[in-house]
Amino acid sequence: MKEKKHPRSSSKSTTNRRTTFSGNHQRSWLWGLHAVTETLATGTWPVHEIFANPKAFELSNELLRSKQACGIPLLIVDSERLQQLTGSSEHQGLAIRLGPFQYQTLASLTTRLSAPPDAASVPLVVICDRLQDGFNMGAILRCCDGANVMAVIVGEHCQADITPHVARSSSGAVNHLAIVQVADLVATVKLLQQQGLQVVAADANKQTSMWSSELTQPTVLIIGSEAQGVQPELLELCDQRLWIPMHGKVSSLNAAVAAGILLYEIRRQQQA
Repeated sequence: MKEKKHPRSSSKSTTNRRTTFSGNHQRSWLWGLHAVTETLATGTWPVHEIFANPKAFELSNELLRSKQACGIPLLIVDSERLQQLTGSSEHQGLAIRLGPFQYQTLASLTTRLSAPPDAASVPLVVICDRLQDGFNMGAILRCCDGANVMAVIVGEHCQADITPHVARSSSGAVNHLAIVQVADLVATVKLLQQQGLQVVAADANKQTSMWSSELTQPTVLIIGSEAQGVQPELLELCDQRLWIPMHGKVSSLNAAVAAGILLYEIRRQQQA
């Protein structure tokens, strides 16, 4: 197969980063053998093109051929071309050009919440409130997958997009989570409370330790932004505000670390 030249994304800035998936050339590319094959296998993310060097093609021949049969262009190129496309020497011989991530709807989540309860897993939902850092977002998604979270909800504004960068940071968790995007987080919290879920958030200004909190029932956990925490409008709706005990000199934790600690304390209590 001949190498196909790929048009460069425009470097022109945009005032609304929601109007286009790629603010720069690299944002639409995912590379690395594990990351690419898992994304292709799960089929949760639209793929426009597949690029592979001969070695990676042989390793993943069956999967790549099956995607080519579904209409996705497959091009065999050398490693130098892969580095040009991805801007990385760590491509491991395989890269894909992705379309916009496909968020799920709030209606699909509420339908699942209305179904008969699963005795093996009490509902646990995470809301990310204005998280800006892609590494943090990816790490939180990885924790959510580990804790078997039913869904992750994000807002449309002031929130890190789900991009290949986030996918790599999540170690592929984006392919296994229901990620819902909503226009109004406050209205969403009220709706989830009507569905019977309690809402909790970390709040350093409270002295109620997470260890002494009642967290056994279906729960929504709100994770606030790195700089500002949970917005006041959401804090006012919380049924509980939790404090993570800090025994050292630093008074706060990274958002992803705090999310992991709270998620596993909630799951510990739910499964006790």
